[in-house]
Amino acid sequence: MPSERIQRRIDTLLDEADAAVSARRWDEVVEKASAVLGIEPDDADAKSFLQMARSATAGSPGPSAPSGSSIPEAAPASPAPDLPVSFVSGRYAVRRFLGEGGRKRVFLAHDSRLDREVAFCVIRAEGLDLTGRQRVLREAQSVARLGQHPNLVTVHDIGEDGGNPYIVQEYMGGGDVAGLLARAEDQRLPVERTLQVAKDVCRGLTFIHAGGMVHRDLKPANVFVASNGTAKIGDFGLAVALDRSRLTQHGMMLGTVSYMPPEQALGGETTPKADLYSLGAMLYEMVTGRPPFVGDDPTAVISQHINTPPVAPSWVTEHCPPSLEEVILQLLAKDPGLRPADAAVVLAALEKVDASQKSASHSDSNVLDRLARGVFVGREKELERLRKAFDEAFAGRGGLVMLVGEPGIGKTRTAHELETYARMRGATVLWGANHDGSGAPPYWPWVQVGRQWGSANDLPSVQEATAGSGGELVRLFPELGNNPGFLEAAPISEPQSAQFRLFDAYATFLRAIAVRGPVMVALDDLHWADKPTLLLLEHIARELSRLRILVVCTYRDTDLSRTHPLSESLATLNREPGFVRIVLRGLTRPEVDAYVRETARVEPRPALLEKIFEETEGNPFFLSEVVNLLTQEGSLSRDSVSDIAVPDGVKEALGRRLDRLSK
Repeated sequence: MPSERIQRRIDTLLDEADAAVSARRWDEVVEKASAVLGIEPDDADAKSFLQMARSATAGSPGPSAPSGSSIPEAAPASPAPDLPVSFVSGRYAVRRFLGEGGRKRVFLAHDSRLDREVAFCVIRAEGLDLTGRQRVLREAQSVARLGQHPNLVTVHDIGEDGGNPYIVQEYMGGGDVAGLLARAEDQRLPVERTLQVAKDVCRGLTFIHAGGMVHRDLKPANVFVASNGTAKIGDFGLAVALDRSRLTQHGMMLGTVSYMPPEQALGGETTPKADLYSLGAMLYEMVTGRPPFVGDDPTAVISQHINTPPVAPSWVTEHCPPSLEEVILQLLAKDPGLRPADAAVVLAALEKVDASQKSASHSDSNVLDRLARGVFVGREKELERLRKAFDEAFAGRGGLVMLVGEPGIGKTRTAHELETYARMRGATVLWGANHDGSGAPPYWPWVQVGRQWGSANDLPSVQEATAGSGGELVRLFPELGNNPGFLEAAPISEPQSAQFRLFDAYATFLRAIAVRGPVMVALDDLHWADKPTLLLLEHIARELSRLRILVVCTYRDTDLSRTHPLSESLATLNREPGFVRIVLRGLTRPEVDAYVRETARVEPRPALLEKIFEETEGNPFFLSEVVNLLTQEGSLSRDSVSDIAVPDGVKEALGRRLDRLSK
């Protein structure tokens, strides 16, 4: 059994392999999976990823292989060293091995009783208790109860054989949509074919939603193609029961990150609108050749689903009619209420799309509109430390993390990535910001934290838990004085005693909300904090080791001097258990390369990338400003650039810093 540290490394490598599969970077899949097998030679997931890569590079459907029921007849059979002869007392005679993934191994078999070819899916029972096996069969039964539909893969039979659950499905001779994309030029489908698939999927979704089911893992690998070209939805329910994302190591979510709706990523209510979002992500990929959001880390992809609007498909391809683009962007709305009402409405809109139309012209539009916003690359080691700190807090051993670096290095953005991870694990995340210049009242970021919690909850609801504080919190939250039964705190003439009572009241408030679930408190730009804010932070830090609270602070080390209030506080905080200091440096050359490619979606020359790296030193703010400028100038597509001008955004940032210097 690998140690906890080694297991985290294995999980990280598998996360990266999973993301590479979604982006069809097969060399990277092989690299990451091979690295896992070098640590743990029997890891089943790593072997499955290798099998996907081999299938894809050999011309077979690639990512479709694990879904099992969809390898085309023309594809070469995957090797199976222990190919069984038959299943269920000889009823299902095995023809050949189709593929495997996660817990499933799938075979093409002949049903001797009904004389037909079927896809026989064996669920490996290792690690599945009785409840898990029953869930597998229950999900399959739910699908079967829906009845047959032309756009659903039919479930013929379910049961157990040799202690392993099995599912017998209709065999689909045309592969799946993931396979079609892998083999297509530029990994995208013609608009006519895209519309055919999308309409079939809408018909299937209309049927299953009417039956009270939600797919919850709609993606190209789960949409299969019959020999006559009809698209059929499969593996719904089973995906939830078995093929959990890598990020379910802590049981927080299900599905595949490239197509995951925001509400599902955050563990919210999953409704038919979630399937519509996944359909939008599928449509985006079929039209453009890539999902709407990609990244080198699953959490980074999910963060974009939650926070970042997609780049309009017409910025990526000329083969997206305006009416189709409108449907795709409506489906990808973050708020489920802004998506189409149901799959039937989507189908009606798709019926009106003129496939012969080209993409909308953007000649008069801002060229910056096509840049991918919210791209996050690198920071693998830093994010691993942040996740570990949150996991400790989740287990009841809270702590304090300081994210440190120069201006523009990505401190706040990195904290937002941790926020995504924390929210996926069910944490409450509260932000407070310090401000440059005077005017903000004392304790202002702590006031923001309390009011943010109160805006989503009932602030007086913690009054009972904080009753012993004698109404001290009214000094920070005057609105509490309007509550019925409010008792004003007795005045204290001694300032230090009054301050301690206030600090203890606030700590009691945090304890009360942490009892309901884990909490992440983010205090941004701590280098601008006033002394009272820092003293309250010191007080709370002394209690964090016993609470399910992680406090994350960002500050600029370039703005500190020995006499700065934060310098004194850091010396005190550094002595507390659970204190972690993470220094952010500039992005590396490969990370700068990845950022430019993902943001601008172009292939710049190596010499230009080297010039960008030299000029920005990997600072994400400078990097984004330079990419914006070069995009406006059209320079990213040129062979070389003799010099890179200082962008206006960088000039303004430098000017603000220079203005603070004395004469």
